[in-house]
Amino acid sequence: MTYNLFLVDSPDPAVMAGALATIFEVPVTEVDVADADGDQEDRNWDALVSCEYSEVQGNLSLSLDIYAQDSVGQQPSEAEISATLAHLLDTPVLYPPQESAMSAHWLVAPGGLVTRARLTESDGEEPTFTVAAVEAFVDRLPDVPVMHLPEVVREQKIATPLADAFAESVESLKQGENGANGLTITPDVAETVRIAKSYLGAWEKLSRRAEGNWAPSDWYPLEFYREVLEYRDDIEGYVRQLPGDVQTLYRKYLNEVDGLYREQTVEDHDHVVAGDQAERVTHLAQKAWWWYRRPEPMPWSEG
Repeated sequence: MTYNLFLVDSPDPAVMAGALATIFEVPVTEVDVADADGDQEDRNWDALVSCEYSEVQGNLSLSLDIYAQDSVGQQPSEAEISATLAHLLDTPVLYPPQESAMSAHWLVAPGGLVTRARLTESDGEEPTFTVAAVEAFVDRLPDVPVMHLPEVVREQKIATPLADAFAESVESLKQGENGANGLTITPDVAETVRIAKSYLGAWEKLSRRAEGNWAPSDWYPLEFYREVLEYRDDIEGYVRQLPGDVQTLYRKYLNEVDGLYREQTVEDHDHVVAGDQAERVTHLAQKAWWWYRRPEPMPWSEG
């Protein structure tokens, strides 16, 4: 298994070897730790665990590429090895997110703190790696701003059983019943179905987030909220392009998501979501009903 990590500090290579031996439960003689840019002649290329480290510029010190052979019985996850390394090496460890390369890294501190960190990389022959923001204060990075990271929310996986059920129902229509010919879907219609399903999924995700009190981040940007409402606006146009049977199916699941959204929101008398608090509504084009409902409390409020 391969691990790609960053360290805030620069531990001694011998200390890193001892820590990796403990983590993978192998003799320290079976751990090879080497500078990726250094002399390679004395490497133990047959070691059960190898670790190449490279010095990096920025507010991080080292990048680690760790490899454990398949014969090593102990194969921890990136989260587990990072937490143990942070403790044994007494330095914060960063490891990449599973959901998307565009999301923020995970950061594990020696005291057990686990948070998200925005890691930026500069261009150039010697790139600079910088922790530009974190979601919780890290004492080894005292000058790094603490803030919510929208990219974390963007990439969270939220279940959408209703949107998934719609897609499955369309497949059933295409296959037909009892050997009968199914519904013929042209490429253009298939693309409309795909977009309509994705928008229904986004709409359902918003309602599911509200249902779950905005876990796991416990907040949600107003910008993202409005973005999803715009998807809900667009749904109406795509629905009208669907074949009759598919449109009926879509309306069924859309009505269920609309109902879920109503249950999780209250009337937005101040028009915070619509953003027209300073204007007389009578002078504006009236938006759809979903623009005049909001969660209570609002998940984008600070503190």
